[in-house]
Amino acid sequence: MKRIYLLDTNIISEPVKKVPDESVLIELEARTKLSAISVISWSELLQGVQLMPEGKRQRRIESFIINDINALYDKVPFDEHAAFIYSKLYSDYKKNGLQPPIHDLQIAATAIANNMILVTRNTKDFENIPGIMLENWFSEN
Repeated sequence: MKRIYLLDTNIISEPVKKVPDESVLIELEARTKLSAISVISWSELLQGVQLMPEGKRQRRIESFIINDINALYDKVPFDEHAAFIYSKLYSDYKKNGLQPPIHDLQIAATAIANNMILVTRNTKDFENIPGIMLENWFSEN
């Protein structure tokens, strides 16, 4: 089955929040088989849990990442096509005197390269990127 949605880190980590957004949980449940994450988001998740203080919450989140996210979602690679798109996005930021958000641009390039809809809470961070398709599953949108 073709994956349609590329889930940003703020979407995939929502289930472990103290008070998760119900609409995100509903969409994740309904669209699991249509969704994937980028290797960039996978790295961000692993980095985040490794930076947490050791304890019960850290072990619970690490278990969620390793056992649930890893089992449920394919990881979309940052490949040559994505790298080409990323280099264009990055250079456009620099030419306009802006500091490029490296991870966000890599995730966006992965979505564009794979013709996927990027699902994120931070649509404003991505809306000026040419060719990006966006959705926000949070209830405030």
